[in-house]
Amino acid sequence: MNLQPYIASGILELYVLDLLSPDEKLGVERMLKVYPILKQEVLAIENALEHYANANAIQPSKKLENDMLEIVKNLTIEKEISLSQLPVINQHSNYLNWMPLLEQVKPVQLTDGIFNKVLQHNDQITQVLVVSEINIPEEIHEDEHESFLILQGNCECIVSGKSRFMGPGDFMEIPLHEPHDVILKSKQVTAILQRLKVLT
Repeated sequence: MNLQPYIASGILELYVLDLLSPDEKLGVERMLKVYPILKQEVLAIENALEHYANANAIQPSKKLENDMLEIVKNLTIEKEISLSQLPVINQHSNYLNWMPLLEQVKPVQLTDGIFNKVLQHNDQITQVLVVSEINIPEEIHEDEHESFLILQGNCECIVSGKSRFMGPGDFMEIPLHEPHDVILKSKQVTAILQRLKVLT
């Protein structure tokens, strides 16, 4: 059988790029079993695409590279959280990794409907475990970037009049100079509250 028209059709390139429908993909896989020479063609296409990608790769900026390394480092630390080495919470934080911390800290009785346990505090960062049965009144921060990660419960966070419903695993950064408050939607909410000093 003359396979040149089949090869020239571009279907093998689409197969390598995984752009075929399930039926088309099955058809190509049947052809690969019947005609071993097509496997060589697929391998050549894969090698050509890999060479093209490497030749045209764009080096990420140093800032992006550093940001990505920081995310990976943070996620690695987060997998085995300990009070002696707490990661910074961010939009990539997994709340399930923080749950064992509740066992280490063991929140005690709430005072006036709230429990706060400072987890770490220094010149740059403050992290607090918060367990609350009351709404959090409006605040504005001028010199600290506030964020929080919900571990348990549901709440509504209102920032400058805009509302966002939040539950376990949700993360939020509060912009500087913006009024914000929290309304509980469950009996109790547990969260990691973080404040990072504004760098001057």
